[in-house]
Amino acid sequence: MKQLPPDTVVALVALRDRLLAAPHGTTGTLVSDAAAMHGVSVQTLYRWLSEHAGYAPKRKQRADAGASRLSSDVLDFVASAKRESTRGNGKVIMPTPVALNVADANGMPINVSASTVNRLLRQRRMDAASLSHARTTISMRTEYPNQVHQIDPSLCVLFYMGGKQQMMTEQRFNKNKPGAYARVKLKVWRYVRYDHASASIDVRYFEAAGENQQSLFEFLMWTWGKQDGRLSHGRPEMIYWDKGSANTSSAIVRLLDALDVKHETHATGHAWAKGGVENANNLVETHFESRLKIEPVESVAQLNAAAEKWVRDYNANVLAHIDSRVVRASGEPMVRDDLWSLIAHHPHALVELPPVDVCKWFLAGHEHSRQVRNNAITFAHPELGKSHTYDLSAWAQHIGNGMKVAVTPLLLQGGKVRCEVERIGQEPLVLVADALTDFNEFGQLASAPILGKEYGRSAKSGDEVQADRLAAVAYGKGTTAEDAEKSRETQVRPFAHADAPNATKGMVAHSHLGAVDQPTRLLPKADASVMDALQAQVQPTAARTLTHFEAARWLAAHDAKLDTAGLARLRSDYPHGVPEDALEPIARRTQVRSGLSVVAGGAR
Repeated sequence: MKQLPPDTVVALVALRDRLLAAPHGTTGTLVSDAAAMHGVSVQTLYRWLSEHAGYAPKRKQRADAGASRLSSDVLDFVASAKRESTRGNGKVIMPTPVALNVADANGMPINVSASTVNRLLRQRRMDAASLSHARTTISMRTEYPNQVHQIDPSLCVLFYMGGKQQMMTEQRFNKNKPGAYARVKLKVWRYVRYDHASASIDVRYFEAAGENQQSLFEFLMWTWGKQDGRLSHGRPEMIYWDKGSANTSSAIVRLLDALDVKHETHATGHAWAKGGVENANNLVETHFESRLKIEPVESVAQLNAAAEKWVRDYNANVLAHIDSRVVRASGEPMVRDDLWSLIAHHPHALVELPPVDVCKWFLAGHEHSRQVRNNAITFAHPELGKSHTYDLSAWAQHIGNGMKVAVTPLLLQGGKVRCEVERIGQEPLVLVADALTDFNEFGQLASAPILGKEYGRSAKSGDEVQADRLAAVAYGKGTTAEDAEKSRETQVRPFAHADAPNATKGMVAHSHLGAVDQPTRLLPKADASVMDALQAQVQPTAARTLTHFEAARWLAAHDAKLDTAGLARLRSDYPHGVPEDALEPIARRTQVRSGLSVVAGGAR
């Protein structure tokens, strides 16, 4: 059973009540008129009435109606087993004969055929189709146009290649032919807007590889802007859409927040929650796109030009042989443009968009933060065109110099900005501040005190309040940060007012040291190998002793030859050998000059 939008279901229920109350022979006209209005055949409308409104002509009931030989326990099991095998897409995996086979294997008596079981399930609304629509919905109302818009993008069956319009047919594009779909690099996306109060619709086409932020932005600017030939326009108070990636992108969210547009998404699988725009998508596809087969267009620009004309005529109900009026619970057909015109009774609801260039500011793709200086920030608001100062003194206790706050400009509010201040363990504090504009001819703030004549003090920031609190801890109750500064200059002892552990005034900081008994610790014997090695390096090495012959040879090599007397003297002075460290002194004393030799301390 096809799911219908809530508005259509409400209209079917109203038609059902009129049919049940109508005299015999007049119901056919009511049904044919309604079928023409919905753009379907009479047979389809009768089926809708039966499936969605419970309508059935009055017939004499059989005496044994509702009776069955199959026990209710078995029927409950079959219905439950089939429901548990239903996939997320609604496909029932377990056929009724399989459920009956399982029931029989578990001792349940089966005395009817599978077709009879299916009929019994339908009669008792225990079949998969009935259970898939078990959730009931309630009709919601809006108080005036532009209060709530529903927006929905969807892939169009059209695409353009080589300057020619083509359509994605089931034969060429299906799950078994992914290559054909991949060859279409730029697809045509249809964006539809539906106003909940008036049922006014708008449509715009974009050529892109997929849903994206830029296309959504351009559509919002188009559908909320004022366009020639289209009556509805203006910023809504709220939009309702699905969880598409472009819908919830940070840039689009920042834009909506700046415009003060509330935005909500429906839960996954609850497309019926925005049934108005779902029905509008169907209307665009059947009443407009169906014409393109007969009269093709060559580009998306031509497609949009044709769509603009169709939107104009459809909302105004001026298309020959087509009743494009909307039927609500009252049962009275109403023209969409006539309903939107009732916004004149609610002038606050018609809010025109700022220039597109101003709105584009929010597509920068990054957060904007500013540093607080003297309880103020500076920010170049896109609507004001230059940097302005924003006074945050009213929230001074929550901010401090050097703190960074996230800033978002608010549109249509005279240059206001919204600031978010992070707070530990709490939600961010949200501030809305106005730009300072009261300046004198010198560009100075007119409300500032006059130097030399007046005195003033800025509101204490959160940091200053914290500094005062800590000053009171160090120097006593009532001490401010300024008082503490003077106390530091005069070397006043901090914490002198505190009670010390030794019952004296003032906190101790070092006099308590050294009084605690140290625990006895067992230590291993130190390794002396490293120290021994170092000592061996620094201790002098004992000199080597040379024989008399080795000494004479060393002296001769150093120009100190010994004659016979000199050699005898050497043996006499060093009878046990000559120490190596004595050779250099001997060489200095022994010189050979003019055939004279000086040996060991005398000349000969």
